[in-house]
Amino acid sequence: MSEHDFMQIESECRASYNAYAEGLDSKDWAKVRSCFADEVFLDYGAVIDPTGSNDKTRSADDWVKQLHFNIGGFDYTRHTITNHRTVVEGDNVTCMAYLIADHIMFPDPEIPIATANDVATVIGEYTNQYKRVDGELKIFKSKLVMSYSTGNIELFEKAVGKIIAQQAAEESAS
Repeated sequence: MSEHDFMQIESECRASYNAYAEGLDSKDWAKVRSCFADEVFLDYGAVIDPTGSNDKTRSADDWVKQLHFNIGGFDYTRHTITNHRTVVEGDNVTCMAYLIADHIMFPDPEIPIATANDVATVIGEYTNQYKRVDGELKIFKSKLVMSYSTGNIELFEKAVGKIIAQQAAEESAS
């Protein structure tokens, strides 16, 4: 493989991580979905994803719905994904990257001021494996190892409750 080809793959991996983070933070679930192959292997650990099994594929559509359910209720998130390390061995492409993700629920959503009690931060490392789908690199295997978390972790339960309430309101309106 030429250095140019490697740099192109490395750039595509970074772009995939960036699109994923941007999609999560803007709640653009279609953008998040575009990062994945149709079927994915996921290992995000029991704390982050108690619904999945890392030895079976699952629908990327279902995974994105789970992500929406888990973090869509936050007022603001900021996923910072850094220190990308790409490995290419034949057709196998793997990229590891560090994660710092802030999840915020403002006391007053109209005023974007957060105290330490309004923020939950997750620190970890992603390992994504990619394959080409219609000429684009797509994640077909993703692992997140959570190193630690800080802040008000109870906010995750509150955010899920907010999504459940929104879904109930939508169902009663229709």
